[in-house]
Amino acid sequence: MTLTLENDFETRSPVDLRKHGAYVYFEHPEARVLLGSFKLGEARFRWRYGQPCPPEAEAWVAGGGSISAHNAGFETLCWQWLHENCGWPLPRLDQFRCTAATAAALQLPRSLDKLGDALGLEVRKDKEGHRLMRKFSIPDKKGSFTEPEDDPEEFEKYHQYCDTDVETEAAADARMVPLSAAEQAVYTLSERINQRGIRIDIDSARAAIKMAEKAKRDLDKEMARVTGGAVRKCSEVSKLTAWVEEQGVAVESLAKADLEDVLAFDDLPGHVRRALEIRQEGAKTSVSKIKTMIDRASRDGRVRGTYMYHGAGPGRWTSMGVNFANMPRSRKDFEGIRQDVLFEAVRTGDPDYLRFLYGPDLGRPLHLLSDAVRGFVWAAPGYDLVQADYSGIEGAVVAWLAGEEWKLREMFAIIADPSIPDLYRQTAAGILGLPLEEVTKKHWARQAVGKPAELGLGYQGGVNAFRTFARNYGVDLATVLPVLERADAETIEKAEKRYHNNWKRNQASAREIPKDQWVACEIIKNGWRAQNEAIQQSWHDYEAAARDAVHNPGTITEAARVKYIVRFGFLWALLPSGRCLAYGVPRTKAQVWAKVKLDDGSWSDAEVIDRDIAERGEAQGKYKIEGHTSDKVTVMGTDATTKKWRRQALYGGLLCENNTQAVARDLLVNGMFKAEEAGYPIIAHVYDEIVCEVPRGFGDLKTFEKLICELPAWAEGLPLTAGGWRGKRYRKD
Repeated sequence: MTLTLENDFETRSPVDLRKHGAYVYFEHPEARVLLGSFKLGEARFRWRYGQPCPPEAEAWVAGGGSISAHNAGFETLCWQWLHENCGWPLPRLDQFRCTAATAAALQLPRSLDKLGDALGLEVRKDKEGHRLMRKFSIPDKKGSFTEPEDDPEEFEKYHQYCDTDVETEAAADARMVPLSAAEQAVYTLSERINQRGIRIDIDSARAAIKMAEKAKRDLDKEMARVTGGAVRKCSEVSKLTAWVEEQGVAVESLAKADLEDVLAFDDLPGHVRRALEIRQEGAKTSVSKIKTMIDRASRDGRVRGTYMYHGAGPGRWTSMGVNFANMPRSRKDFEGIRQDVLFEAVRTGDPDYLRFLYGPDLGRPLHLLSDAVRGFVWAAPGYDLVQADYSGIEGAVVAWLAGEEWKLREMFAIIADPSIPDLYRQTAAGILGLPLEEVTKKHWARQAVGKPAELGLGYQGGVNAFRTFARNYGVDLATVLPVLERADAETIEKAEKRYHNNWKRNQASAREIPKDQWVACEIIKNGWRAQNEAIQQSWHDYEAAARDAVHNPGTITEAARVKYIVRFGFLWALLPSGRCLAYGVPRTKAQVWAKVKLDDGSWSDAEVIDRDIAERGEAQGKYKIEGHTSDKVTVMGTDATTKKWRRQALYGGLLCENNTQAVARDLLVNGMFKAEEAGYPIIAHVYDEIVCEVPRGFGDLKTFEKLICELPAWAEGLPLTAGGWRGKRYRKD
């Protein structure tokens, strides 16, 4: 391993780090770096506030040596504070390496204590450190800190805790495969973007909070009036649910999706509808996002430290603090609103002014603030935002990886001539068996069939996946029923058989969706797969290649432009870009085809089940083994929901999704570097989107769109386009 200066600091500040983030934390005049621990080869040394910079560290930094830390973005700010307040040398950003980033790239736990557990390290993070941190680094209720001299024995324990962290970080660093030079450069770029920050319209944001508070008070008053005092606040969900049921309307919950379903009923009583509409508006979370923007903005109005490198398995970033990756989708009517006029109105803080300007529907304050939340991001005086996002990048990548030639040809044709029917239209026409010219841009099937199928079925998804994407785009599943009219009897019979099997097992939402709608969705799924045979085959090929690699460690297997090999305790997926995805501790698990005994005494259709489960169930009369099938691959990884390190199964659709999103991310990175090299400083990026802040008059939008689509050599033959805008405030076209 390359020699590096391992270091860790302990700090204090009156600012709540979790709420406001590290940049605001260090801006406070009472912020201080308290102590530090260092390891350089076999040498260990310490530092405490008031002492000069350790000469070993000073010489190392001045010589350009690398500095390694866990969550190094924080340590970067410690060095910056020490430079500004204590005269320390200031390392270049590219000198920093991050062991948390390295762990995340290997799909190991990001937190140091869990990483130590996963790697089986002998030295582990000292869990008593949390108590000591609260004692010396967080002020008491009166705002005072415990000084080191107040309890020198405990402060020494605090420093020992820091020593242990450095030893743990160093041990983890030695055990992990480091980031490649290319990925280290991506990490450095990510931190540079974090340091630039995203400028917020603070005055408008503060006015919006006041406006929202007034609007919520108005809604609470109306809720009490509409419900006859039974529900006095929009937030009283359990009371509202009970009241709605008392009015003769059955509701399972008032979660967002369920609320939309209930409001879609034509026969909903007027007073119930109004109460639910009030709840819908009052539940808007956009106001909390605006509040977070204010909380995390530095003195210059910029939110920094927003992006976590390799926050998701395929290498994508995730958001920290303000979730810029998950902005609410605006209503269609909002698209024509002038942002300058809207934000002048927002600054009044008066919700009635919005109603006056935009009417009782569009002008509902909380809805309108949700529509406008992107616009609170704006460029500095004399600057513009330049934005572009890749068009259908995941669809292009999944087709390119699998070699779905017809789709690639059509994508290139559409790029050359945008008047050619888009893929949503082509997919809908193919599934329904309609002439392509009949499925126009406004044809019901483009939005109801083609769009959710193209976006939701590429990763081996079924009815649930189609349903989710249909709901995301406002599609009522009742609108897909004409699919049944165009399907032949054999196709319908096959779909109905699958429905009944899932209904008996209470699977795939078969008991949640009316039978005819479920069957129509199943027919759409099958129709999409028939159109995309190469993509469907890639799911099986990925799974087989991963399994063969695990069965034969050291042997390279290949599927759909991706190579697999097992080495160093990982299953590696080598992407076309040269980057690898890592899956820890791979194993295979035997599976069988088996039938399950249902509640009515009948047997389900045979399905794939773990052999040990099926054998135990067969002995109890609950399962009937029909035959053996291929093993499945399991790996250790961080659960995306629970964040726990656990064993998980891989399957073809998941591998396809990981590979596709990883390649899309690598194309984004390629575009990011090209933008930076051409003088377009990036301030934000979201999956398939790049946002830059440039001096007014600099550059050209069309040039920028073309620039970020210049393909690297490894992506030859991949159809890639981008479209964007230029302006003062952030928006989504």
